[in-house]
Amino acid sequence: MSDSKPARLFIALVVVSGLAVLGAALPHPRSDNYLRFVAFFLAACLAGRLRVKLPGLTGSLSVNLPFILIAVAALTAAESLLIGCFSTLVQCLPRARRKFNFVQAAFNFSNMALSIGAARFFYHSHTVAEAVPSHSLLLAIAAAAYFVVNSFPVAVIISLTESKSVLRAWKEMFQLSFPYFALSAGMAGVAIALPVPAGLAVPAALLPLMLMVFLSYKRYFLTAVSTPRTAFEQDSKSVATRATH
Repeated sequence: MSDSKPARLFIALVVVSGLAVLGAALPHPRSDNYLRFVAFFLAACLAGRLRVKLPGLTGSLSVNLPFILIAVAALTAAESLLIGCFSTLVQCLPRARRKFNFVQAAFNFSNMALSIGAARFFYHSHTVAEAVPSHSLLLAIAAAAYFVVNSFPVAVIISLTESKSVLRAWKEMFQLSFPYFALSAGMAGVAIALPVPAGLAVPAALLPLMLMVFLSYKRYFLTAVSTPRTAFEQDSKSVATRATH
């Protein structure tokens, strides 16, 4: 992680903005079904630990995104933020004897809050809903917003720490992670189209599928040559940050 002042200032900006989004939602923790929330929360956290190293980047990809997108569509703002942010935090927990990177975790946690906020803005916007009557297509738009907001801050950090073009850094992440984002959005779209889109059966059925996706990605990337380029792990999710979710 760089000690450059611009990078530190940008990290602080992301953290403050993300915590503001989370703070605005938490005072309204209404839930229609707490058992359903717990099921998605646990499934997303488990999927957050299933992370694959991205070749060419010091980052990882976790398979919790479908759970986050379904939460964006079917659960409350507080529930979706808690699911996304804490599954990202679980992703940041170190393995073996590695030290916990607090700054990295705070960045990914807050970046996830911003990403979910953007996704919810588009999915629940009355203006967008009038123009796009299909819930699955709405979710695709929300997923695109999530991807841009989730990946762009990481590209900015890479640019600030490595003197690389922001667009070039973002393009590299896009090439590696877009198939996963498209797959996740498709799976979430199918789930919300079901008669009971956010029932307990959905996370139970999705988790084994995402385990298979994880194993497939892990085997594919295992043979790729990896060259670290940034000290940040990206979710979500992420490519969150995941950097994040």
